[in-house]
Amino acid sequence: MAKRPTYLQYANDEVPPPLSIAILAFQHSAIVLINLVYVVIITKSLNLSASDQFAMLSTTLLVCGIATALQAKFGNGLLIVFHPNPIYIPLIIAAGLSTGPGGIAMLLVTAGVMQFVFGSLVRKLRVFFPPEVCGVVVIMLGVSLLPGTLRGIVTQSNESNLVHVDTAGLVVAIITLAVAAAGSVWLKGMARFFSLLLGCLAGLIVAWLFGIWHFGEAKSGLDVPAFALPSIHLPGFTFSAGLVYLAIVAALVNVVDELGVLIGTERLDDADWQLPKFTKMSLGLQASGLFTALSGALGGAAMGMSSANLSLAYATGVTSRVVAMAAGAILVGVTFVPLALKHVLSLPDAVVAGILFYAACYFVVSGAELALSRMLSPRRSLVIGLSVGVGVLLQSSPTLTARFAGTSLEHVLAPMTFATIVAIVLNLIMRIGIRQTETMTFSGAADSANAGDILESLGERWGLHRQTGVRAAAAMSEMLDLLGAVATGPIDCTIAYNELFLTMNFVYDGPPLVIPERAPTADDLSDAPDGVLQMGAWIVRKLTDHMRISAAGQKQQVHMGFEC
Repeated sequence: MAKRPTYLQYANDEVPPPLSIAILAFQHSAIVLINLVYVVIITKSLNLSASDQFAMLSTTLLVCGIATALQAKFGNGLLIVFHPNPIYIPLIIAAGLSTGPGGIAMLLVTAGVMQFVFGSLVRKLRVFFPPEVCGVVVIMLGVSLLPGTLRGIVTQSNESNLVHVDTAGLVVAIITLAVAAAGSVWLKGMARFFSLLLGCLAGLIVAWLFGIWHFGEAKSGLDVPAFALPSIHLPGFTFSAGLVYLAIVAALVNVVDELGVLIGTERLDDADWQLPKFTKMSLGLQASGLFTALSGALGGAAMGMSSANLSLAYATGVTSRVVAMAAGAILVGVTFVPLALKHVLSLPDAVVAGILFYAACYFVVSGAELALSRMLSPRRSLVIGLSVGVGVLLQSSPTLTARFAGTSLEHVLAPMTFATIVAIVLNLIMRIGIRQTETMTFSGAADSANAGDILESLGERWGLHRQTGVRAAAAMSEMLDLLGAVATGPIDCTIAYNELFLTMNFVYDGPPLVIPERAPTADDLSDAPDGVLQMGAWIVRKLTDHMRISAAGQKQQVHMGFEC
């Protein structure tokens, strides 16, 4: 049984009052509507016709709503809200520029199918995608987006080789960026989730003051009624071998990103959460892949699980799946109001540029945080440094790959894709001889205070995940205290690490430890002669992911395992 967190108002399987459902669903759907700016970035970058831009926007929102409702009802049942996926922005733009709408459809359908496959194998794929590899990919996503932020602001004449900077547009972009960034830093509570919207509004006001945008101005060449059926333009399919590479990279990156959202959502309902339920994880990842494929086939953009909605669920203390179903219904309903979507497409290029720069910088920082989440070892330093270096080199010197333009290698040699390939290959090479083992002997409880120093030293040498190191040090210290009370001689300890698991095996002479099935009560602590030992054993059990007691001849063994 999951332990209910104190902040939780309505759990996943509970139903809030109707008014609360309506308010919460509106808040969740509002975040998705704000993130439609990612679709606008794609449509403007591809210079699609007004009707095609509107169709992509309408289709994407429609599938987001359907996916959100069906996933909550028939999927893994978690409060997951789908939104336009910013991870796919540079990949969709690359596919669209090279092969048109049919290429985008092929990219997303292939990526969706690949994510469905990877979702069922998520546990086995972890060895190929440690944090440093995933971090490199996310960093390069941001780097790949940065050049596009100048579109519509900086132009260059090929004939005169002169560069023109739109000063007014540059000011609008900077103010949009500044307000969005300030909102994410200084706004509190749920207001922080609307910082992107505030940035857009500030940019529009400044654009109006400069005369480059007017209130009520909508997308030129687009005439839509107030209410109508959703607009869908079936794109067809254009096959290109290079798109397969992009699809594989996109699917893998998205699996890693969404796995974090799924785990975070699952943890909201259990105060004693320790390990993810991989069945639920697989269902969620497979659903995301299927709906990304559906969106691509219908002419929309990619789907993604929103971490902002996860934060909103935590802030409100409501994880009820009913809220997700209601939010999905609202999103579907908005697609029947094309007049509202029409004005989303009227965002000036300068406002879009500011938001795009904000997103790119966020990717760079998030990727760096992910890549550095484990203590750096020489192996990891090389994986991160060489991969990012190669990617930035290709990004800054496109002439290096110009000869491969129009071939299947064009997409392979794209900065983000090639950096990902380099990171994966280097990671596999660096795994040679990666298993590390350390053996030591302790006298008992007197050595428990050294556990932190030991794990810190080993962590720096092996590149241990910081959180795992802290947890393992606490468990080791507690175990030495326990064994010091029952062991009749020295305690031998073997610590082994292979990047996926950290294990500790204690061997000693003396009676076996007893691990209680429940936390000792106050009466147990005061009345039972071994009450304190029971509490210590219970604490160790909660700190570890796996724990086993066994005997080897006259020796007792305690095996502890930590998933990294």
